[in-house]
Amino acid sequence: MNKKRYSLFLWLLFFSLIGPVSNLRAQEAILSEISYLYLNKLIAAAKENYPRLKSFESEIKAAKSDLSGVKISWLEPFSFQYVSRSNRASSNLVNVTTADILNGYQIGISINPGSLLAKPSQIKKAKEQVRIAQYNRDEYDLSLEAAVKTRYFAYIQAQKSVIPATNAYLDAENNFKSIKIAYQRAEVTLQIYNEASIAFNQALTTKLQIEGNYLTAKAALEELTVKKLEEIK
Repeated sequence: MNKKRYSLFLWLLFFSLIGPVSNLRAQEAILSEISYLYLNKLIAAAKENYPRLKSFESEIKAAKSDLSGVKISWLEPFSFQYVSRSNRASSNLVNVTTADILNGYQIGISINPGSLLAKPSQIKKAKEQVRIAQYNRDEYDLSLEAAVKTRYFAYIQAQKSVIPATNAYLDAENNFKSIKIAYQRAEVTLQIYNEASIAFNQALTTKLQIEGNYLTAKAALEELTVKKLEEIK
């Protein structure tokens, strides 16, 4: 009885240490599992598909369109007018109503000095708006790239944690089944049985939590790529 109790104590001690050791091994394995080629593909997919980045591209196009409109509007300060007068013989008489004494076509040009002088500053402002839109896009490019890297590393870490947690769960399950049979045969005490049951439940909880972390990390990464990771080769 004491020998079995001592064996159980050693197993529980091993199980209590398996978590930290597994995490350490998982951390060591992360560096070897990281594929920078695949990471670059994830970044490219995010830059191609993420809607927020597309909105920045639309803002740049809109700013460039505004700049083109301002450049074309150089003619706005100038006003052109023309009047056509009949040159028939009877029209040689002066029109007493309008006092017109000229016949044929009459052309007039007027200039708005204030509007004309304002054009250079308007064009300069439109160019700055284009630059601002481009800077915003470039800044978000960097932020998006950093976000993809961070979520990819978290995904790899969560992925590598699944196997140790599953192995620890299987060990705890097998040990619990063995002790349960021994308890039914009255070979171990109720305390030993309860300790094995608690260890098994803890292993199950840890396994479910780590699996949930893995799925969450995968979903967070796919949020940026807008594609399933399986579709990115």
